[in-house]
Amino acid sequence: MRSLIMLYRGVLEGIEATAEQLALGEVNIYSSCREVPSRISGKFLIRMTDNARPINLVCDMHSVDAGWIVVQNRFNGSESFYRGWKDYEHGFGNLDGEFWLGLERISSLVNNGRRWEIMFWMKNFQGLAHYSKFSKFELGSASEGYALKQVGQYTGNAGDSISRHVGYKFTTYDRDNDPIAYNCAKKHRGAWWYHNTCVSSNLNGMYGYSMSDQANSWLTMKPTGYGLQASKIMIRELL
Repeated sequence: MRSLIMLYRGVLEGIEATAEQLALGEVNIYSSCREVPSRISGKFLIRMTDNARPINLVCDMHSVDAGWIVVQNRFNGSESFYRGWKDYEHGFGNLDGEFWLGLERISSLVNNGRRWEIMFWMKNFQGLAHYSKFSKFELGSASEGYALKQVGQYTGNAGDSISRHVGYKFTTYDRDNDPIAYNCAKKHRGAWWYHNTCVSSNLNGMYGYSMSDQANSWLTMKPTGYGLQASKIMIRELL
């Protein structure tokens, strides 16, 4: 069973350390994106705990400020985000392109004894980039349905379209964890922490510039209701 799980995790391309990277030694491995000395965004080998295996993570150094781990990246619609539970749990895409890091990995990161914050960075099709940052981020375990437990206090200029989703489990089209009779992921063609009227945000929804309840949208991002040209979801340890 373990070998099958590890094989499936390979769906997220680029995350495993290469032999060439490991040959460079510990000087090439960091404990977090905050520790990376470069101020150029990119892939870096990160070992989050002393006994963990180093993996490649995308560190964002310039969208708002430095040191963020990118857990979702969308910018051209090349990757389908209308996917089932296993893909969302284990991750998919390519770290050099569009990707989802995986609920299992995200949960492991934020449940390591440190305190975390979260930021949603978004750009509309008019080229306007805004962000919403929250002072706390807590995500449940697999047994808790990866529930969005906390997002903390809001700052930014894109508005708060996530707080209403707090307290709800993650839902995909083949794993209905939302609180209403129909499956919100099917209705809104995405995967998210859907609440009792489904969406205030739907960043894993359908890509494209259209006004639709299936769009990859953030309700408080203008123009309201339209899909976004790009989005990043990022997390960072609090100092």
